[in-house]
Amino acid sequence: MTAAVVLTSVSAPVADHVLVVALDGALDYTNAERLRRDVEAALGEEHRELVLDLGGVNFCDSTGIRILLSVRKLMQERDGAVTLAALNARLARIFRITGLISAFTVAPDLAGALDAVGARSTPR
Repeated sequence: MTAAVVLTSVSAPVADHVLVVALDGALDYTNAERLRRDVEAALGEEHRELVLDLGGVNFCDSTGIRILLSVRKLMQERDGAVTLAALNARLARIFRITGLISAFTVAPDLAGALDAVGARSTPR
């Protein structure tokens, strides 16, 4: 596929327990493990909520989806959650068809994701 997906911290008005990152590029078997490591490295002990802005992801294969599930499991082990924002139509369809749409909180855009996180969480 193409070059590795790039993970960028997003500056947003959120509580300290929330980490917001944007992904850009193709998420596939060639770079999914690197993404997992990058997300783990970005997460601090204080983070209980992770918002992934997927608006810049133009491709995601099954390995990419497996990594998203792995990140979800990591956050659940921390008593936290993952919110996905701005899935493109193709990725949203894959999540709906596979039933994974119910495994995550999904928002149409970053603002909606931040609203969802704010509505369900308080710092622990």
